[in-house]
Amino acid sequence: MTLVALLLGLAQWLAVAFLAGFGDVFRDYEFISGIFFTLSVILAIIFVFVEKVRTIIALNWIMTILIMEFAIVGVFALCARSGWPELLLWYLICLLIFFLAILVGSILPHDLTLDVVILFVISFIFLIVSIFLIMLHIMTRSSHSIILYQIFVSVIILTFVMYHAQTINGGRFAELRVNDYLLASIILFYDFIVLFLLTFYVQVRFPLVRKEEQTTAAPTTVTTPPAAPGPAPGPAPETYRFI
Repeated sequence: MTLVALLLGLAQWLAVAFLAGFGDVFRDYEFISGIFFTLSVILAIIFVFVEKVRTIIALNWIMTILIMEFAIVGVFALCARSGWPELLLWYLICLLIFFLAILVGSILPHDLTLDVVILFVISFIFLIVSIFLIMLHIMTRSSHSIILYQIFVSVIILTFVMYHAQTINGGRFAELRVNDYLLASIILFYDFIVLFLLTFYVQVRFPLVRKEEQTTAAPTTVTTPPAAPGPAPGPAPETYRFI
């Protein structure tokens, strides 16, 4: 079910990247994606904490479809800023890493569900480092800090992908119930979404597939007459203003 949702998401993300007019809407009005992603998270919180919602047959399917579709639309604003070859390439990379983490978590003999406290401590330490790196990027615009931030957060996500794989497969200390298959699909879907979101900075700033632009206009030469000699300008006065 998670794979079907991800394939549907890929089709819609490629449509946004392909269709210029469609992508321009979400590029110019990115708040639309923000609204949909926020609604997806709110519905997911209701789905997780209100058990009755998960037991009503028609309602649980409607909620699941809306949660996944709203999250897909929430990524449109980022897809519109990336080229479709780059988007497809990083999607496949994330999908491969994602399912490798599920496989490792499923066959791992060690029970990660017994180590919730250890996972929490390690994730908290990684979170501290990640916040430092993202603030460093915001203040200095250094590319290496944002890339390190993406790596640290990806490690956290992949760790929890393995943890979720064990709880979904069962046979461990903590496990999901069989009738919570929709909740399991939503959890894995969000794991992939977060992993995929972390790649968009690299997609836009350091594309692996570059688009060649051809221009037919002839080069023009502009001749500027020499300026008349005059006194050298003095240093500009320092001014300050409140914003």
